[in-house]
Amino acid sequence: MVNVYFLPFEKIDKLDDFLNRFDFLKNFSEKDKIGLKIHFGNSHHNNNVSPDFVLPIVNKLKEKNIVGILTDTNVLYRGERDDTFSHLEVVYKKGYDKLGIPILIAGGFDADYEFDIDINGKHFKKLYYAKEYEKFDGMIAITHFKGHGLSGIGGTLKNIGMGCASRKGKFAMHSNISPVVNNSICKGCGKCVENCLFNAITLKNEKAFIDREKCKGCAFCIHVCPFGAINIPWSSVTTEEFQERIVEYAYGIIKFYKDKFLAINFLTNIAGDCDCCSNPGEILSKDIGVCVSDDPVAVDKCSSDLIREINKKDVFLEIKPKVDYTTQFRYAEKIGLGTTKYKVIVF
Repeated sequence: MVNVYFLPFEKIDKLDDFLNRFDFLKNFSEKDKIGLKIHFGNSHHNNNVSPDFVLPIVNKLKEKNIVGILTDTNVLYRGERDDTFSHLEVVYKKGYDKLGIPILIAGGFDADYEFDIDINGKHFKKLYYAKEYEKFDGMIAITHFKGHGLSGIGGTLKNIGMGCASRKGKFAMHSNISPVVNNSICKGCGKCVENCLFNAITLKNEKAFIDREKCKGCAFCIHVCPFGAINIPWSSVTTEEFQERIVEYAYGIIKFYKDKFLAINFLTNIAGDCDCCSNPGEILSKDIGVCVSDDPVAVDKCSSDLIREINKKDVFLEIKPKVDYTTQFRYAEKIGLGTTKYKVIVF
C-alpha cells in the first residue's frame, strides 16, 4: 500500500503549505534537471492546469536548487499544437511563460527527434520517446485529470505514456496499421512522397498510395499533408488495447527515471473529454482538489475513486459506458508499474 496525499479544493490557496508539509521532492537532488510534464491544453478553453497552480511547484523546485523545465511534445493529429510554433502560441496565450522557467516542446519541430527504450511488453518490444527526455534526471507529471474518448480517463498514465512519446510512438499506440489516405481529399501533390523517409508512398492514378510492407508507422505523412488527406485509422485498436499500450509507454519512461518520478493530479474543470479538443464537453463534477504520489497507478486510481465517491456515480462510465478505464489500472499493476492499493493522507 502506498500513500496518496490529498489537498481539498477549498484549500487550494494553501498549495504552498501542502507542498512544504510533505517531502515530495525527497528523491530529487540539487542541480537535477527535472521535466515538468504538462498538457498545455487548447486555446479555446481553460481546461488545463492553471499557471497559478504550477507556480508553487516551480517555487519549491527553485528553493531546492532543482532545475525545472516545463515541457510537452507535439501532437500526432493535425491542428493546434501539431508543430512547435503553434504549440508555443498556446503556451503564451495560456500565460505559462510567466512562470520564469524554461519551456521545452520536446521531440523536434516534426516530433521525430527520438530515443528508444527496450521492454518485453505484450504490445511493444521497443518504445520511442522525445529525445530530450533522455537527458533529464527525472520527471514530475503535472496532470489535469479528465475524461477521454479512447481511454475513458486522462490521468498521469495518459499524460506520461502518450505525452512523452515521439510521433512514431504516438502512432504505434493509436493504430495497428499504416496511416490511411482519403482519396476524395488527396490532390496528388506528392508532398508525402517527397517526405516519406522509407519510400513507402507513391502516386497511383494521381493519388497517394501507402505501401504497408514498407511503412514504418512514423506518421510523418499525416503531419506534412497540406490538405489533411492522410489520417489515423482510429478504429484499428480497441479501447482495451489502447489503454494497455499507453501503460507500456508510461512504464518505459517512468522506469527509465527510476525513483525520480512524482505525479500531481489536479481534479479541477473535470470535463468528459481530453484537453486537446476545442470543445471537451460539459463539466462533469465540481472541483475536488489535488492528489500527489510517487506511484502513477495509485494517484490515478485515487483520483477516479474520489470523483466517483463525491458524485455518488461514475461520471466517466456514464458518458462512455463501453470504455472500462479500469483496464489501465489492472494492466499497470500486472506489469509492475504501481499498485491500486493506497492510503489517502488528507491535508
